[in-house]
Amino acid sequence: MKFSFIFFILIITTNAANAQLFKVSDQGNILNQKNLDHRCVLDDRSKLVWEVKLKEKGLQNTNNTYTWFDGKTGTKNGDYSHNCHWAETCNTQSYIKQINKINLCKQTQWRLPTEAELRTILVYGDEDLLINQAYFPNTQLKSYWSSNQVNTQIAVDVPFFYGGSKSSDKSFDAYIRLVTDAN
Repeated sequence: MKFSFIFFILIITTNAANAQLFKVSDQGNILNQKNLDHRCVLDDRSKLVWEVKLKEKGLQNTNNTYTWFDGKTGTKNGDYSHNCHWAETCNTQSYIKQINKINLCKQTQWRLPTEAELRTILVYGDEDLLINQAYFPNTQLKSYWSSNQVNTQIAVDVPFFYGGSKSSDKSFDAYIRLVTDAN
């Protein structure tokens, strides 16, 4: 009897631990976990909703990169500000405004994640890419901007290939994965 009870608790605990991520449609609906057409991911533990990158050309294309700019500091339109689908002012502020404008997954408060928030989706294991690719397909094996700044010229980015953090000049381009609070 004691073994059966412990086994039951183990199964419930394991299922709860694995149930922290949910796929979300562009309309904001929770999808079946096997669905491959999700646009966002809800992390039930942190209560954050994450953007999912797409292979298709356009606003959320996985190959688009951006300079770090918040309206006050960083680079609005520099040498590396031409690597997104609209080919100019490819900066974090412009991207955030565009994503909020389209109400991705019925959310309108998208923002750059903090370094700590980005670290919550890192998965350490045998893969080179440190993220759950079933939920976050099309993730680049490169660095993603965080909202953290070292000073007016330098921001913190998180590499998805070794999981540390580094500081980069805001005029350089990097990838973005936006986040919003679940509501």
